[in-house]
Amino acid sequence: MRRTCSVWLLLLCATGAAAVCDLRIGEPKPIVVKKFGSKTAVVKRSLTDIQLSPNESITFHCPTGISVSQSSGQPVKINAETAELLCMNDGIYLDDHQIIQHRSSATVYCSGGFTQTLYESNRRLRGCPAADAMTLIIGYKLNGLPDVKQLGICYDLGTSRPRFLSYLAYAPRNLLLERQTGQELDRLKLDTYLGSLSKYFRFPTNSEFQQLVSNQKQLGQLYDGKLFEYGSLLQEPQLSKELSNYADMLSIVWLRALRTGNWQHWLDALRTANGYTEGAAAAPGVVASCRGQFDVRLGVSGVATLPIAESCNASRSLLLLDSAGNGMPVPAHIWAHVRALQPTGTIADEFVVVAHNSPYYTVAELGSFCADICAEIPWLRESLFGQLHLVPQYGVVNCCRMDQLHKLVDFSFPTAAAAAATPTAATPPIPTSSP
Repeated sequence: MRRTCSVWLLLLCATGAAAVCDLRIGEPKPIVVKKFGSKTAVVKRSLTDIQLSPNESITFHCPTGISVSQSSGQPVKINAETAELLCMNDGIYLDDHQIIQHRSSATVYCSGGFTQTLYESNRRLRGCPAADAMTLIIGYKLNGLPDVKQLGICYDLGTSRPRFLSYLAYAPRNLLLERQTGQELDRLKLDTYLGSLSKYFRFPTNSEFQQLVSNQKQLGQLYDGKLFEYGSLLQEPQLSKELSNYADMLSIVWLRALRTGNWQHWLDALRTANGYTEGAAAAPGVVASCRGQFDVRLGVSGVATLPIAESCNASRSLLLLDSAGNGMPVPAHIWAHVRALQPTGTIADEFVVVAHNSPYYTVAELGSFCADICAEIPWLRESLFGQLHLVPQYGVVNCCRMDQLHKLVDFSFPTAAAAAATPTAATPPIPTSSP
């Protein structure tokens, strides 16, 4: 009996030593960064508790500072954006100073609410003109680790609107910081801190749009404001949620049927091809070789028009005017430039999805935009998008080759092959000496 008790005591001691540091994650939740051997990952899974073994560390990031509270005493406030906490046998340490005793559970949380920060990059996104636009990045810095870049924006200061966005479609849930994916944002840096543009520029809200869209008598009797809605150009659910504080800055006027119809169908097909859906079977026709990551650019093109009732051969621009005469344009087209990061040498490696963002297009206009290649792209062909992309009820969308975009204005950047052969920096490259 005594020997059995001794065994149980040893097991209890071993169990206690395996997780001597117990942390709870409170609100506002910090960004959690964990090293796994030689790799470092941003852990996107929603964590509520973390147990650390002796000599194990974990990093928290909060632009507003980090607070650690215990059941008794005042919270410990760490006046830094990033803090690496190390578990030892007698508690948790920060920079060789003990801040938590191992017998006391503690809660780690941000000292205040926060959003990802806006920076300017000294290098430009390809096709973003230096004269009247700037390259912005939404992301954050981690001390001693690579920067995290979630969204690139070619932003036109003159119109206070984005020209296009750049991002990695359906990025992995746990982001490996050391990994270079080949996406466009890899070569950019968080050079200049900007904070929030909303301090200096005013972006219309959805409630303001609702008042505006219903009061456009100058557009004539064929105009129907119920056909349109206001929402972010960025519609990927998870990334939109993470960057929700920038929704007004990124918002455009959508044809309602398009946004909820074939644009959503396209995003669903992209998600499946990317292999993002955990535990889900591949859609019919989507084989394992089609799965991979995609670099995506999103943008708008032109201003939609509507016919004048008295003369159907004439038209006027779909420009929503407020009482002061300021205009909010309805884009003629919404486009997505898709580039596979694991090219296969096929037509699916690079193409452009073009959505017709108006109910007033004629059959002739829709049928002559480009030679549609949606059926030639395996992961689109058998998807719901592939079946419905030409049905007007859900918004007509075409898939176009890169050399058939002459009807798409404001689409000025090169193909992947041409881009690889041209300099990409806004400043001259730094010369290197020969070995």
